[in-house]
Amino acid sequence: MKIGPHMDHSEVNSYLNTFVNFESQLHKLRPEDFNLNRIQKFLDLAGNPAQDLKIIHVAGTKGKGSTCAFLASILQEAGCKVGLYTSPHLHRVNERIRILDPRNIRSKDNFSGAISDDDFARVLTSLRPFAAAIQNAGNILTYFEVLTVAALCYFAQQQVDIVILETGLGGRLDATNAVDSAIAVITPVSLDHTRILGATLSKIALEKAGIIKNSHQKVVIAPQEKEVMDLMLQRCQEFGISPVLVCPDKYEQLKTGLKGKHQIINAATAIEAAMILGTMGIKASDEAISAGLKHVRWSGRFELLSGNPDVIVDCAHNGASAKALSQTLLEVYPYKRVIMVLGISEDKDASAICGHLKDNAAHIILTKADHPRAHSFREAECKDYFGNRSFEITENLPQALDKALQIAGPQEVIVVTGSVFVVAEAIDRLVNKKLCTNT
Repeated sequence: MKIGPHMDHSEVNSYLNTFVNFESQLHKLRPEDFNLNRIQKFLDLAGNPAQDLKIIHVAGTKGKGSTCAFLASILQEAGCKVGLYTSPHLHRVNERIRILDPRNIRSKDNFSGAISDDDFARVLTSLRPFAAAIQNAGNILTYFEVLTVAALCYFAQQQVDIVILETGLGGRLDATNAVDSAIAVITPVSLDHTRILGATLSKIALEKAGIIKNSHQKVVIAPQEKEVMDLMLQRCQEFGISPVLVCPDKYEQLKTGLKGKHQIINAATAIEAAMILGTMGIKASDEAISAGLKHVRWSGRFELLSGNPDVIVDCAHNGASAKALSQTLLEVYPYKRVIMVLGISEDKDASAICGHLKDNAAHIILTKADHPRAHSFREAECKDYFGNRSFEITENLPQALDKALQIAGPQEVIVVTGSVFVVAEAIDRLVNKKLCTNT
């Protein structure tokens, strides 16, 4: 498709797809593929849209998205106009760039405030000459870099009170780290993306700690493994920062709209960040905090899609998330028979994910998303992962869902989990009634 000089909404995806998409190639990338030079130049050409924005930057391995969602919901309840930038998306790229406006509170839409197609086209049209200048100089720009600059421009134009930026990958060299933040938040760190970030917790922690980078920042650190916490504290000390350390025990009685004990950590982390904002002129009352936690919406996180049998979707895309899902299943469905549909991405630790989930399931249906990074399970590896557990391998998600619905009784539970791509397909098929195939 030839895209005109003034893009319309029908051309947005075609234009974005002209940029290199690292998200579909993570299993092939190397650490040297990442740097901040490209996006810093892009931001300069775009007029440095972030310079007047008050930014909360969130990095970590697990709970980043949920923490961002809790914090955005709290601040919206407190009367703030909140710019929220998250990734990846479930259904439409617009979901990544949202404004939670207090005038539209309690929306039933999971992605309330997502940038409109027309606004998206307008922002991208304005950025197009700058992107072209960078690429004409022999540099590449990535899909995520373009989205990040578009989000910052949109938030600046809409004059939001606060911006919450979720890192895409790591922290130090993530595109979101090209701007300064008032508050840096580190959620729990565990092994993930080891090919790019490093094979040890310490190496990964150093990458995540890269969002802590000047003495003017406030820092919130969720509970961590000792070696991770030591590195985070050392990083703070280098800049003379006294971080806030989240103590979930203080918040164990919290009631949230997201299920699972691990969500208490995410909610507590969000509360601590919101409280810091009180020293910057943005105050969240106890009532706003309580309402924000209760009414938070974050699709794909232990989300009930239908009943009789219950169908749950959860983006347990790494070992730590799989462990949290396993614990949540025991909390919510302690005596129910579980049929599990599982599909993961090629760059993930299949052994860790399967190891945490296998004991929850009476029967496991392995599948793959319609995505370039999808892992194709082989029978031999499944025998290693699941031992004597009952399992079968299917070619695509529609086939896996059909099998699960045939097997599960009305009082049993179907859990669709693994990659975001698998969960998105399940929601499309079961809720949005879109036909998802792998052909």
